[in-house]
Amino acid sequence: MGLLALRNRGSKTVPSSCARTAPSQRRLILALFAVFILLTLDCAGIRIQRRLAQKPYDWVTYGGTVSRTNESFSTMVPPLKPIWEYDALAGVSGTPLVRDSVVLVGTLRGELHAINLVTGDRMGYAVMESAVSGTPVWDEGNAYVACALGTETLFCVSLHDAKRMWSGKYGPIETSPLVVGEFLYVVTLDGTLQCLKKADGLEFWKYEFAEKDVRKPVRSSPASDGEVIVFGSDGGGIYAVERLTGKLRWKYQATASIFATPVLSNGVCVVGAIDGVLYALDTRTGELRWRYETGTRIYAPAAATQKQIFIGTADGKVTALSLESGKKLWSFSCRSVVSCAPLVAGDILYVGSQDRNLYALRVATGEKIWQYEAPGRIKVSPVIWGDMMLLTYEDRYVAALKTVQQ
Repeated sequence: MGLLALRNRGSKTVPSSCARTAPSQRRLILALFAVFILLTLDCAGIRIQRRLAQKPYDWVTYGGTVSRTNESFSTMVPPLKPIWEYDALAGVSGTPLVRDSVVLVGTLRGELHAINLVTGDRMGYAVMESAVSGTPVWDEGNAYVACALGTETLFCVSLHDAKRMWSGKYGPIETSPLVVGEFLYVVTLDGTLQCLKKADGLEFWKYEFAEKDVRKPVRSSPASDGEVIVFGSDGGGIYAVERLTGKLRWKYQATASIFATPVLSNGVCVVGAIDGVLYALDTRTGELRWRYETGTRIYAPAAATQKQIFIGTADGKVTALSLESGKKLWSFSCRSVVSCAPLVAGDILYVGSQDRNLYALRVATGEKIWQYEAPGRIKVSPVIWGDMMLLTYEDRYVAALKTVQQ
């Protein structure tokens, strides 16, 4: 079954408000709408009542791990082919989360969807108060979902019985929450980093890096090495805050705003600024190890191994650098902007571009070994779970791909 047939199964058609509709047509539309509402209500709520098996390659947080390295514990050898496509009916800007046979996806309509990994069918959904801009975090049986607006901007939702365990207003959040141990960390557009007890949402500490009237927004999701929480701000500051005390460990001032999420690997914090400078800082001290000027804007996080860094930029290039020295190892040119993190999967680097293509490159050399043209622009990083890849493309579709058996 092709993607067109798959898409027709989940799409929704809305009649133009300017069209004149005959009474019989109106009655038919109302009847179909009533059926749609009933079907939707049947799917409302998320209830995963069986125990989900845990695997080393579960993808349950933005970037794959708390250090946000965008490195998969699974490998997939191309060529790949799509086996299903899911229409979320609203924009998707965060990566999918996957555990066992369940996929979770947040939407810009303020919904959290649960999808069957095998079939692509919707299992249910939960409704928040506003857009889910970042990636939720899946911890044990709960999902922690942040929202940009609303009277409440952070929710803990039980995936077992669809109950809202707790919720609260912590300021507008357009980033991805982080769970480390018993604590949940969020950064806000109000310019704060907050540490909450994940069990009840109570504040443990709050870090404010300036007075309220001069604080800059934070659009850079937090990352951690287990000791500090690192994030960037619109003011160009890169901050490392002690995870348990909320005290500032160090600050480094970049030359432009930081929108990208830091990546922490092998004692080095790597993060790009909007002016195209990529910084590598000592995670313990904040000392500058090296800097690399790409010559264009950096919107997205890097991907990292223990020895290499891979960064995509607005000019469509993907560049591999030595983590230790910042030396350029190779570069590859896509035909449009790379605005999402690459994904490392063994000796293959998967790169999504706004030219609608997913590229598979050799990690060691940058050689292109395969590419796939998606139906829309790719602005969200791919995710691999076991032998399945989840690919999100413009602007509301998630597809599952599998290796073509030779």
